[in-house]
Amino acid sequence: MVILKRKGEAYTVPAGKTLEQALRELGILPETVLAVRDGRILPLSHRLEEGEELELVDVISGG
Repeated sequence: MVILKRKGEAYTVPAGKTLEQALRELGILPETVLAVRDGRILPLSHRLEEGEELELVDVISGG
């Protein structure tokens, strides 16, 4: 299993899916978050690996 953390909540998803697939299944629009592991941003094509923990950071824009 993989743990995705966002705003104090933790979501568990199965390993083997891409990050984009997992986000969509959780009802999170992939364009609205960045996935970070060990200080590095992961692409949506990243294949989730067993035991991973990723932090989801909301994308904020303004002007």
